[in-house]
Amino acid sequence: MIMSRKKITPEQMKQLLDGIRERFHIPSYSATVYDGGTVYSVNGGLRDLETGLAPDENTLYAIGSCTKSIVAGTICVLAGEGRLSLDDPVRKFIPEFEMYDPYVSRHLTVRDMLCHRCGLPRHELSWYARLDTLTEEEIIRKLQFLPPSQPFRYKWQYSNQMFALAGFLIQRITGGPWQDAVRRCIFEPLGITRAAFSPAEARSLGNCAEPYLFNEKKNEHRHIEHAFIGAMGAAGTIYMSTAELSRWTRTLKDGGIFEGREILKKEYAREMITPQMIRGDEGEPEPLNAVVNNRCYGLGLETEIFEGRRLVHHGGHIDGFMADLSFLEDDDFTLAVLTNVGVIRGGLVMRYAVSEAVLGGGHDFAAELDAFYAKGRKALRSGNRKIWREKPEDRPCPVPYAAIAGVYEDEGYGEIVISEKRGKLYLGMGTATVNMKHYAGPFFYISEPDILEDMMFPAEIRTDIGGRVIAVTAQFGTEEAEKITFRRKERA
Repeated sequence: MIMSRKKITPEQMKQLLDGIRERFHIPSYSATVYDGGTVYSVNGGLRDLETGLAPDENTLYAIGSCTKSIVAGTICVLAGEGRLSLDDPVRKFIPEFEMYDPYVSRHLTVRDMLCHRCGLPRHELSWYARLDTLTEEEIIRKLQFLPPSQPFRYKWQYSNQMFALAGFLIQRITGGPWQDAVRRCIFEPLGITRAAFSPAEARSLGNCAEPYLFNEKKNEHRHIEHAFIGAMGAAGTIYMSTAELSRWTRTLKDGGIFEGREILKKEYAREMITPQMIRGDEGEPEPLNAVVNNRCYGLGLETEIFEGRRLVHHGGHIDGFMADLSFLEDDDFTLAVLTNVGVIRGGLVMRYAVSEAVLGGGHDFAAELDAFYAKGRKALRSGNRKIWREKPEDRPCPVPYAAIAGVYEDEGYGEIVISEKRGKLYLGMGTATVNMKHYAGPFFYISEPDILEDMMFPAEIRTDIGGRVIAVTAQFGTEEAEKITFRRKERA
């Protein structure tokens, strides 16, 4: 079906986004639209529920993984300056770089790093709970101990570690912080002056949104702390306003040009939106499958065919914030949207609802995606209840809980500390503490409402022939490779 391209007025856009904000319990949003030469911003809700302050187009929000396109763009600017090639091996710039597989260590290129095809699953808890202590050197060193779940260049798998590595690579090439390179290569040419690289910097600039989580059971928002991700920063640390994020989005749409000025060379702008890896439909929201195909990943950007049109985008999620940038390449339309609520996929819903409205489609993606996510949450909770209903009552833990307590370690994930308190076990990992609830025999489930939402991950204690607990195996993700064995650490 040939769809009819439509102009959406600011009033219509605000009405659409206000409806999504209310449906998905989003405290506030800010959106900047470029539509065929016209730029406008719409905003709604409260950026700070405690003080009652409203957002505007200059309000700073954490953009999470939208940072990745900016980091990839910076590398492309450096490539355009002749300082590297996208097909250079990473080891050319970071000689100490090692992956689990020595072949990958030797052959991983800058391009591989930027399009998520190194073979690693997420391994998120190897770094997320240790942000206050991890250094660049430690992140690089730990990569060699993180097992892959797929062969090299075989399957697209999102990896925050690879973009942290991209930041380190920029530092090695330029001799200064990757943040300085981003400012010189991207922000200064675009006239972006209010972007920040940490929560402290963002708040010092003023007009900064506060982060929230929505508790569905209590039907209320909870204010949380801004997330500082330290040495992992190039994976998602930047704060921006939609007015300024829109400038970058328009640059990507226009082949590296912004208002007549070349920001990055056309060939590299094209590389960023050229499919490097097929993504496929795995894990994607089912309501979109009827209208989305050819899901791929370029360099720090996702590409697909939506309703017969080419849609380029990237989302961002970091504690208490959801962000999204997108553009319809052939329809002269871009959208940058920022929200201050975590978990709920407000940015993604806004992307598809707006794109559908612009193209004159008939889907109500706000309603369809809301129903889909609600069904998924219900199924997950029902499955969890079923697990505990079927818990065997005749298979007690083979050792006292006190015998499990102790310090355990894995080279890739670091230390975990298991403690017993009032007949319950808790697993501490860096700044995070999760519940470790007994199921049957040596088997447990790990859960924590804020960090893992409704997810439960299996764990198992291992004993030697004398019955002493010598290791704990815990799975911190959906991939088998994320099942990690932590060995008991003997006291010095």
